[in-house]
Amino acid sequence: MDQSSVIEPLSMVWTPTGGTFRSDDVTWFADPIASSLIATAPMRRLAGIGFLGAIDYVRHGSGRSAHRRRHNRLEHSIAVADLANLYARSAELPESRRILLIAAALLHDVGHGPLSHTLEAVFDERFGINHHSMTRQIVTGETKMGQEILDLLVEAKIDVDELLALIDGKHDGDIGFLFSGQINLDTLDGITRCRAFMAPRAAPNSARSIVQKWATGKQLPIADFDAFWELKHEVYNLFIGAPHGAALDAIAQVYMRSNLALFSPDDFLLTERSFRGRHRQLFAYLNQASRPKGLLCDQPPRDWMIQEVRRKIRSFFICKDIAPLKSESINARYKQKKLYQTSTLGDLIGWAS
Repeated sequence: MDQSSVIEPLSMVWTPTGGTFRSDDVTWFADPIASSLIATAPMRRLAGIGFLGAIDYVRHGSGRSAHRRRHNRLEHSIAVADLANLYARSAELPESRRILLIAAALLHDVGHGPLSHTLEAVFDERFGINHHSMTRQIVTGETKMGQEILDLLVEAKIDVDELLALIDGKHDGDIGFLFSGQINLDTLDGITRCRAFMAPRAAPNSARSIVQKWATGKQLPIADFDAFWELKHEVYNLFIGAPHGAALDAIAQVYMRSNLALFSPDDFLLTERSFRGRHRQLFAYLNQASRPKGLLCDQPPRDWMIQEVRRKIRSFFICKDIAPLKSESINARYKQKKLYQTSTLGDLIGWAS
């Protein structure tokens, strides 16, 4: 690997570049299956599930602009479906493949619980529930929300097993790379959405522009992919995995582990508003994030401060000596490393302050 290609940690200063990532455009689908899926109860629930989890509470929304409001999982899912539709049409895929891609994109996050990824590890430890398993249960009609989605898929002659393989990143066919690759439709929207939430400044290119070039070009849009991968490194290190966001995740997880008797498996299918009604103290802690620095450590019980928490640190880098010629080879160029840092909650809150 070319060592000069490793992306070094970046400063907290954002540098405006050409183009703007858009993540808040209204998307309409003429396809009956798309509009029908969006109208189902499990999909409507996603409008009440925050996109970023506890990190959403770093700031309060104060307007319609993308960087001034919280995003939700429904907006993200519709945006990913829009990218899937754009790719399918631009690449002139068969209609059946286009519909399959749209359905998989819409449903890929349907199993997310309140606070998204923040509490998922604890739900998994305690109840064996995560958004992957819940997505599968919802799609196959195995939850109390019924089989509304399954009926629509069957009516549209969509192979449910193939759809789930796409969502799980295990599809080994012609379109699997769009969900399983290091650069995929899901992360293209997810990272750009995070970037839009961070600040109103410009970012390199747009997700739709990348997908358009990806689908129609004779060669992969390597320069655009590189810029996106660098952006992903920035977003994870300056926002998603930064001490403040990590501290909020840790507080929520310590709260749940300390109050397991207050939780049940049914909580995972609540909207965030209903979940907040059951766990008001948890959200009182999270709301401390919008107050002056230093107050965050005044609220949680003192014995929480010595509890160990594990923080995931990700580094994204580019092997510039590898130039993939096909989409299936993208993972050879774009790499990531994961490190885990163990500390006490008190230390993590101190770093965040």
